[in-house]
Amino acid sequence: MLHYHRTSVTFMKNTTEALLKFHAKLLFSRVGYEGFSMRILSKESGVGLSSMYHFFKDKDQILHQVFDDTRRQLGKERATLFTPATASDMLRQRIIFQFHHIDDVIFILKYYLHFRDYIATSKSSYSTENSYKHIKEVLERGLETKEFKLYEDTVDEQAKVITHAINGFLLECYPYPPRGTELSKVVESIHSFLIRSLKPAEVPMS
Repeated sequence: MLHYHRTSVTFMKNTTEALLKFHAKLLFSRVGYEGFSMRILSKESGVGLSSMYHFFKDKDQILHQVFDDTRRQLGKERATLFTPATASDMLRQRIIFQFHHIDDVIFILKYYLHFRDYIATSKSSYSTENSYKHIKEVLERGLETKEFKLYEDTVDEQAKVITHAINGFLLECYPYPPRGTELSKVVESIHSFLIRSLKPAEVPMS
């Protein structure tokens, strides 16, 4: 009989749990709640179905944990972003960030759509304001630098609209997001469209 040190057992447990969460995120992002099952997750991850129930009692539990892990990690990574010289460059940076984290963003969007009532009644610290905070920071910067023409009392609402616009592109192209040159073109297209709506129109010389 094999004997494992406790640290080895813990490592194997953590590795299997991480593997299940990784595949759960990708599977849920692709097929949503109705298409997600523990049996399909077992097939995708290579972890036996009976073994999976040692870690998670059902699919809701694993999805709740993946959601908490994902939004926490996204928050940490957004916090490490450097601050560009202009609000315009800052907006481009945030668009690129969303595309580079498309699996995470799509998971959170689909989770929120299905578990909205659960979030409202649970003790989760998640709030819809957090989902557009990174764009609100861009608009506030644009107000400071006078790059954008908008009123302070409309910042929240415009941040929501811009966030939904960017995420709409992500949903449309998922699970086959643009890469390389194609991604650069898409980012510039989204960026230029949003900038035109934020910058004051130039008055032609009479």
